[in-house]
Amino acid sequence: NLSKGGAWKHQWVGDIQIYRNPNQIQLASTANGFPVLVSNSIGLALSGPPGGTGNATTTAGGAIYTAPDFHIVRASYRIEHKGIKVGNSEMPLWFNFQLSRNTGADFLKDAVMGSVSLGAVKKAKDVRLLYQYAIKDANSLISQFTDDDLGTGSGVNIAVHAIRFDLGLTRFLQWQNLFFIQNARRGNNPGEFFFVPLRRGANTTYRYLGQLAFTF
Repeated sequence: NLSKGGAWKHQWVGDIQIYRNPNQIQLASTANGFPVLVSNSIGLALSGPPGGTGNATTTAGGAIYTAPDFHIVRASYRIEHKGIKVGNSEMPLWFNFQLSRNTGADFLKDAVMGSVSLGAVKKAKDVRLLYQYAIKDANSLISQFTDDDLGTGSGVNIAVHAIRFDLGLTRFLQWQNLFFIQNARRGNNPGEFFFVPLRRGANTTYRYLGQLAFTF
């Protein structure tokens, strides 16, 4: 749903993700499970299981998720302005808020993210600044299928600050800089059959990604 109010535009988005056999995803990500579920089904021998694990499982390194099901409901709201005055330039501004809940889990089932962006790179010396903060609890999303840029070693059970700075070098070339600060959220709890590969108390992870992007 998209609506306009003068220079502002608003957008609402919602979706539902339903996974029929989520434990097969986790099993395919284990050393013993991927030859059965992946290699045999596609007729190729893979060198290793899919990466990106991070969800809570009923045993340490196990193949059964703590969450009984993954029925994920997501809502997203975005508001943007076509150009606010900054010095002698007009820079587009937008805010985005996302919330999701795994209705198939009993606890630690929510993920949230807020983003703010100022500017856009269309020519030399243009700049863009972006800040994001995200929390993804251990039963909220399937780690292998969520945004891997925000996570290092795990896609869930994390809280992440993301800072981005883009600079236009020419009309078709920009320098993108991304900096991530990641902390683990929860530790193991055997009483709840809750075991995570990245546990609370792990050192804060700092990661930088720099790249040149061409636009045509």
